[in-house]
Amino acid sequence: MKLTELIEKRKSWVKSSQENKFDFDSILAGLYNDPSHFIYEILQNAEDAFARVIRFDLFEDRLDIQHDGRDFNFADIEGITGIGISSKKSDLTSIGKFGVGFKSVFAITEAPSVFSGEYNIKIEDFVVPIEIITGAPRQETLISLPFNHKFRSKEAIYDLVYKKLENIGLKTLLFLRNIEEIKWSSGHGRGHYYMKEAKDLEGAKRVTVISEKNSEEYIVIERPIEIDGKTLKVEVAYKLGRDKEGKEILVQEADSKLIVYFPTEKITFLNFLLQGPYKTTPNRENIPLADEQNKRIIEETGKLIAESLAVVKRLGYLDTNFLSLMPIYPEHREKEFVLPKYYSGEFQINEIYYDDFEKLLTVYETISSNKKKEYVSQLKNTPLSYPHYSTWQTTSPRPRGGRSARISQRTQAYS
Repeated sequence: MKLTELIEKRKSWVKSSQENKFDFDSILAGLYNDPSHFIYEILQNAEDAFARVIRFDLFEDRLDIQHDGRDFNFADIEGITGIGISSKKSDLTSIGKFGVGFKSVFAITEAPSVFSGEYNIKIEDFVVPIEIITGAPRQETLISLPFNHKFRSKEAIYDLVYKKLENIGLKTLLFLRNIEEIKWSSGHGRGHYYMKEAKDLEGAKRVTVISEKNSEEYIVIERPIEIDGKTLKVEVAYKLGRDKEGKEILVQEADSKLIVYFPTEKITFLNFLLQGPYKTTPNRENIPLADEQNKRIIEETGKLIAESLAVVKRLGYLDTNFLSLMPIYPEHREKEFVLPKYYSGEFQINEIYYDDFEKLLTVYETISSNKKKEYVSQLKNTPLSYPHYSTWQTTSPRPRGGRSARISQRTQAYS
């Protein structure tokens, strides 16, 4: 099919939709909770196009996005101008597989334009690509979003886009395979996020993500998973920091939303980051928990967490600071996203979380004898922990005995 044929088909579809009084404005307006979510969708398109650098230039009346990824082909044009059509559906390694993501730009514009390779188009009525006559082909892909939304002013759109660009966050780069740099600029500021080349460790990698304001480092551990004949992976990232004495330790991650390449709205209630190839809702803000593929990915994530303890120990980070990151405290008992039961090496873990903090230490045999007194001292000042069973949402009985009895039992365990 040629572009001219596609244009005529889409015009006919729009005419029929208007005659049937279909209200696509309302449908698309309610698809995303955050109108600026389209930023992630554009990043997703660039990532799937193997871009290394992407740049956002914010003007008073428009947003221009440029990246150095693969040029758009006809299937891509058909995908971004269709509904439920995507050139990536058969590719499980691609982030965007729904044919819905690019439609998120209509939260701020009535007529986005794409200039890429041999295609220079403006999209009208959500689905109709209109050819634009230009000069020589561009070296990079350009997506231009004029601020001409019927319900939002240019000023309001500028403000929400500016705030989103200013708060993209370093974690956006952490699990990407291709994009290494994100740049943005406006009349009121600029930003630069980039990922330092990962350092390979034994069974893990050390990843540094940097902005003009700060930097963050993570220990990232992965586990392969086979889905429909494709080898994908689940990943866990533990954040690096330092204690009062300046010793490097693993610390709590404050914002622990589940990541499906980019952050979703699913809060895990964990103190570290999880990433996996989950099936998501079409707006990619959440994941259907009952989906069989997602259940399997959750199981593999549980195995990964078990295996990561040995890696963390080998790297010298296994101490009470790290173990305090594990979800073994009372406030986790009522939370929704918890890990499943799993097997790990010699250990059959029927319930991940045990009656007490020291049992978690003991079962993995992580404390050498000359360290036990040090751990006992730390444990006496550690909040008591309670078990919860490893399902998506459940409760469990509180441990027996009072506080003094529990501290006594903990001390005796290391004497």
